[in-house]
Amino acid sequence: MLCTLSELRQKEIVDTKTGTILGRADDIQFDSETSNVLSMIIYGRPKLFGFLGRDSDLSVRFEDVSLIGKDAILVTAAEFLPGGSDKTEKSEEKHRF
Repeated sequence: MLCTLSELRQKEIVDTKTGTILGRADDIQFDSETSNVLSMIIYGRPKLFGFLGRDSDLSVRFEDVSLIGKDAILVTAAEFLPGGSDKTEKSEEKHRF
């Protein structure tokens, strides 16, 4: 199946281990020498409409992609770069009073 970047950006990325939706692919990283796609980048979610910044970006290695379907991208990975599913917990701990 051929897929353009704009079609890839419309698909939700789902972690198959936890079943959580990580987001949508906002950008890709590729090696210009070999023309290989290295990873998909998911931009961090904005906090309070972007006034308080945003969460850190999430990078999903393309080798961890299990399946690219019609509506979703299934990913199986031990961890995501940088950070992981605990990144929101760490940011919430910083702002607790």
